[in-house]
Amino acid sequence: MRPNRRLIALLMALLLLLSLFAGCAQTAQEPEGGADPTPEAVQTPDEETPEDGGEEQAASGTREIVDMAGRTVVVPNEIESVFSTGPVAAIYLYTLVPDLLLGWNYELNAIEKSIILDEYETLPNFGMGDAVNYEAVIAAGPTIALNVGTINDAIIEDSDALSEQLGIPVVVVDGDLMAAPEAYRFMGELFGVKEQAEELAVYAEETFDDIANMNVPEEEKVRIYYGNGEDSLETAPAGSSHGQIIELVNAVNAADLELGDGSRVQISLEQLLAWDPDVIIVNGEPKSNMSGGDAADAILNDPDFATLKAVQAGKVYGTPNVPFSWVDRPPGPNRIVGMRWLSGLIYPEYLNFDVDEEVREFFRLFYHVELTDEELQSLYHGAVE
Repeated sequence: MRPNRRLIALLMALLLLLSLFAGCAQTAQEPEGGADPTPEAVQTPDEETPEDGGEEQAASGTREIVDMAGRTVVVPNEIESVFSTGPVAAIYLYTLVPDLLLGWNYELNAIEKSIILDEYETLPNFGMGDAVNYEAVIAAGPTIALNVGTINDAIIEDSDALSEQLGIPVVVVDGDLMAAPEAYRFMGELFGVKEQAEELAVYAEETFDDIANMNVPEEEKVRIYYGNGEDSLETAPAGSSHGQIIELVNAVNAADLELGDGSRVQISLEQLLAWDPDVIIVNGEPKSNMSGGDAADAILNDPDFATLKAVQAGKVYGTPNVPFSWVDRPPGPNRIVGMRWLSGLIYPEYLNFDVDEEVREFFRLFYHVELTDEELQSLYHGAVE
């Protein structure tokens, strides 16, 4: 029996129509793009999660930094003034951000004032060490304090205690001379003066490189005695931060002594006579307004020193100390220019730079002054009129 073709066609059309209805019903229930969204997948503007950390600190006007001692410190975004915990910190601030320097740590003398710009030489003296006037510091309202020194447990503990005492952040900076480029770059970030900081960092790096590349033969290295005080018989032994630039300029520190607890040691005249150094460098006594030049003249004219070969050869020199000593006291970035000067003094035949030009550039960058020819020659002798 043959099948009824019309009935079959009718049944097939009915099946096709039913399938089309089913497809339309599914399409009407699904949005474009697929599956039905869950409430968790939809995020309205009111439900968005805010970022924390950086935005919260920005809103409170603070930021988190890691200082050169590895301490995490929260500091204000805007730093308006800085208390220096000691003279080295003050010099770093004066060379980079003088407008932020709250004050000095001792009363500036006439020699220092001869170069320090007028608007900064009259800043208050807050004292140092045990003599700091913390009531005056708190009353002056610094934004932060800057502590520069040897990175060790002691400086971390002292900085934490000082922060609690003053109620402000205390930031630690490495005071080692060879860390000066890193210190300036760190402070450039901290104070928002990266361009100025980079200039100072680069000058320091170039100084270290120039002197390291002088290639002085071992047998020609000069033995230097470095003297402090009115009698020049206080010295900085080898290994002391106060005599650091002697080794850095490829010379030998004649004071081969145990360093002990302090960084400077009092010696006898007999000890100096026994060492009989090739060159004597003396700093004088800043507290007595005694320049390095005055101290050198005193040795050259004292018969007690007459047998020393340095005296007989006329190789006794006072350290320039305008506005701060170029060798020590304090052991800060002021010594960078001292490395140029001392290298030229003891190794003129090995120099790969012009001392006068480099001194002028240092004073322009670090002390904010353009030296005249007369001033340049005058400061070599310890004072600028």
